[in-house]
Amino acid sequence: MRNWLTIVGREYKTRVRRRVFILSTLLGPVMMVGFIALIVLLTKSQESNSKILVVDSNEILSFQVEDIGQIPSCFECFPEREFLEYRFTTEGLSTEEFLESDYDGILEFDDGILQNSKALLQYETTPSMRVKSAVKRDLTEAVERLRVKQESSLDYETYKRLKVKIGLVTQDVETRDRNAESKTIVGWIFSMFMFLFIMIYGMHVMRGVIEEKSNRIVEVVVSIVKPEALMAAKVAGIGLVGLTQILAWALLSWFLFLGFGTYAESTGMLTEVMAESGNAVSTTDLNTFMSSHEDLGFLMQINWLFMIGWGLFFYLGGFALYGSLFAAVGSSVEQESDTQYLLLPVMIPLMFSYLLNIQILESPETTLATVCSFFPFTSPITMMVRLSMGVLWWEVVMSALILILTVYLMIKLAGRIYRTGIFMYGKKPSLLEMLKWLTYKNR
Repeated sequence: MRNWLTIVGREYKTRVRRRVFILSTLLGPVMMVGFIALIVLLTKSQESNSKILVVDSNEILSFQVEDIGQIPSCFECFPEREFLEYRFTTEGLSTEEFLESDYDGILEFDDGILQNSKALLQYETTPSMRVKSAVKRDLTEAVERLRVKQESSLDYETYKRLKVKIGLVTQDVETRDRNAESKTIVGWIFSMFMFLFIMIYGMHVMRGVIEEKSNRIVEVVVSIVKPEALMAAKVAGIGLVGLTQILAWALLSWFLFLGFGTYAESTGMLTEVMAESGNAVSTTDLNTFMSSHEDLGFLMQINWLFMIGWGLFFYLGGFALYGSLFAAVGSSVEQESDTQYLLLPVMIPLMFSYLLNIQILESPETTLATVCSFFPFTSPITMMVRLSMGVLWWEVVMSALILILTVYLMIKLAGRIYRTGIFMYGKKPSLLEMLKWLTYKNR
């Protein structure tokens, strides 16, 4: 047992201490959270000086005022914002004049816009999504007011009361959950990371076995520990490396998320966003902002401890299952280029699980999704999508027990291939020959 733990510790320490592992562990959460924060900050900073010139040659939306110039007929339709301001004129600009001006965009308004509801915004530098959304919203309100004025029996306030935009809200009739569909996206993200970690660190297991076999190091190590135990120790050590990175990513992402939330609260960024969306508030915090946001509120309803806890379990079970197969493949060859055809049976269920989850996103409660969440070669990835929606406790327990039993049997079977393969040189075994190794008695 001491020798086995020594091998596990060696596999773990040699990889955790590598510069690549440390950099990827630190940079992963920073890149994920930082990328989102950077987009928000850059978008906000680049929207402060957008200036749009509206050419209204027929004075449909504006009129001339002496000593002031062209002003909009509806001031409410074109409000002055921090990131956007409008100027009106009846005379257009040539391309050269526009490029030399301080305008960021030019919009020509005519009767064609009233007919086809399409407006052309010309620019030198691509405007941000926020600016384009504001321009479309302002033009829409201006055209609506203009059309209402043409109806003698209708005023704009009455029109707004009559106007309606229907949204579709889905709800589970049993759980009364209205965010079930959105929660599947969180489960899919968990399953995607599960797939990546199992595949990446499984390849680490295979490469490590090939390296030790090529260097004949394994022949020395098996003198003090059985080959099956050596394989299990290698899988356990590298699996713990992946587990360490997962936990580090989770903790660092959480602290970075809290840090960004504190910054957003202190600068008033969240208050500004809520005010612009029509919610008049004096101040707000990150939790309140997310709870009140239509597209983010479901994140506050997910049991994250439940998801992360079972996610760690299914990672360990899934990695032990596939890691033993990767080790068996690595023990059968002398160089990585010879593993291509042997890896196919290992990669097929792993790839199938990932591709299946894309279909499960559309129909998460189909029979296929339920069956695959119990099948041990697909359950570590597929079950994560179902967990995000809520699964009966006995289904999770049954899936876990089936996975544990399969892991135990697979390590036994893969160990038989491993103990034979590591001593074979100068020959490329076929899949049929590797299956025969399962029948060889222990030496």
